[in-house]
Amino acid sequence: MNDIQYFSIEIIKELEKKFKNACCNKTAEAYLDCALLIKHKLKEYESNQNLKATNNF
Repeated sequence: MNDIQYFSIEIIKELEKKFKNACCNKTAEAYLDCALLIKHKLKEYESNQNLKATNNF
C-alpha cells in the first residue's frame, strides 16, 4: 500500500469511531467532528509530503 492508501484507511477508522460513539441527536456534531478531523489529517499529510520533498533535496 502507498502513503495515500494508509492515510485513507486511517481517516476511515477515525470516522468509524466517531459515528459509533455518536448518539442520534448528535449527528450534526459528529459530522462537524468528522469534517474537522479530515481537515486536520489533510494538513498533517500535506506537512509530511512537504517534509519528504525537502528531505529529497
